[in-house]
Amino acid sequence: MLHATKSLSRIGVVLLLLLSGTVYPQSQAASSTEVEALRQQLEHLRQEMSEVQARLDQLSPPPSTAGAPSSTTGGQTADQQTSKEQSKEQIAGELNQNAKHPISDQVAQYQTFSQDSLAAPRVDNAPLDPRYPGYFRLPGTLTLLKIGGYFKTDFIRDFRPAGDTDRFIPASIPIPPSGNGTNSTVSIRPTRLNLDFLIPTESADNVRFFVEADLFGTNATTPRLRHAYAQAKNFLIGQTFSNFQDPDAGPDQLDFQGPNAQINLRNPQFRYTIPISKKTSFRLALEKASSDIAFTTPQFTAQPSNQAPDGTATLRHEMDRGHVQFSGLFRSVGAFLPNGLRDYTFAWGLNLTGSMRIIGKDTLVYQGVYGRGIERYVQDTSGLGIDAGVENAAAPHLKAVPVVAPYGGYQHFWTGKLRSSVIYGFVQVDNTDLQPGSTFHQSNYFAGNLIYNPFGSLIVGTEFLYGWLVEKNGAKGNAPRLMVSAKYNFVKSEAQKK
Repeated sequence: MLHATKSLSRIGVVLLLLLSGTVYPQSQAASSTEVEALRQQLEHLRQEMSEVQARLDQLSPPPSTAGAPSSTTGGQTADQQTSKEQSKEQIAGELNQNAKHPISDQVAQYQTFSQDSLAAPRVDNAPLDPRYPGYFRLPGTLTLLKIGGYFKTDFIRDFRPAGDTDRFIPASIPIPPSGNGTNSTVSIRPTRLNLDFLIPTESADNVRFFVEADLFGTNATTPRLRHAYAQAKNFLIGQTFSNFQDPDAGPDQLDFQGPNAQINLRNPQFRYTIPISKKTSFRLALEKASSDIAFTTPQFTAQPSNQAPDGTATLRHEMDRGHVQFSGLFRSVGAFLPNGLRDYTFAWGLNLTGSMRIIGKDTLVYQGVYGRGIERYVQDTSGLGIDAGVENAAAPHLKAVPVVAPYGGYQHFWTGKLRSSVIYGFVQVDNTDLQPGSTFHQSNYFAGNLIYNPFGSLIVGTEFLYGWLVEKNGAKGNAPRLMVSAKYNFVKSEAQKK
């Protein structure tokens, strides 16, 4: 440091002499030889200062903590960018140390407007993207947090009354039609926000806490809890997608509700996942029971009764180009009957779902459901009170009502930013003799869309939907709908390189 100070003093003297020779040339004229000697001495001192500055840089703290950076890229020094990348790699390595059961590439890269795959629990809490984009460490803790979700606005126009104004539900189509006039609305209710917490542990298992809400509460924009669960060592508690459901087989569409046949229920549950092999797992769950029964007689209105939780079991296999999942549901459906007694009936269901990459990024998703007394789990029949009904008047015993519910969807990419999907769904219930003529019997569902990502996290699209409903007595109703939607994702990460 003393050497640097002396050098600065010498430079000052030289500069002063040069200045004097410039300002007062008449009184203190200097020969050209003297001026040249001073210039050589100044150049020598500059070299010495460069060496001193290099030594100071070696002994000084890093630029991030010792003053403003001398050169930046995007507001950050090269050292800061390198440190940031190392931090990302460290976090990814820290959380991936126990990722023994990775998700297939097709499932991880499958794009949907709803982003339900991001909320779904996974074996060993494995991520869709092993780089863990968007997570940051909470100061002073080991906990990592990712804030996700999106803002979404729908413009909806019905050319004929379609029942529910915010969601397309064929079962709600009025019969007979309540008029031929058109109706339109603008809705922000699909907007959602989620918090995803990951906590590394000494046993190399990650603990995950996930919370998500949307605006589909009881009023126009009342918040509603969608997910609230915790999973550690593949044991899950809380509310999330039913174990009987496959969120990775959902179609890519703008309509919030989804196909009429889709199994779509978020249920409080206890769940345990057993890894069988690297690509195969088996899941067991006990879920909240809720008998969906509603029938009346001139003297009586049925009251649902729940005897035991619903039991579900799922076998899942990951493949290079997709996945396949087979689930079973077993439940007891009960009600208080007109004779003053309670009656229960055994209900069950089977669900085969999957996804398959066909050509390029084009993807086929599918579901096939059959069962008895599982209408509560099916999108179009949930809440209609037809899990079970009285079979005949002479012996008022409950009968689990049969239902079949398949759907399929095909997603095609026109370009990297432009895609389309077509979806068809079908639901049919085998009604009992004593169910009223206006009871739901069958519905059909069709949707086709065009979705575009113009820039950043903005996604826009348009979708046409058509549904028709048939009641037990043969009465029919149909309704077309046109939607235009725009959505901003809270988080947009770089595309994963393959």
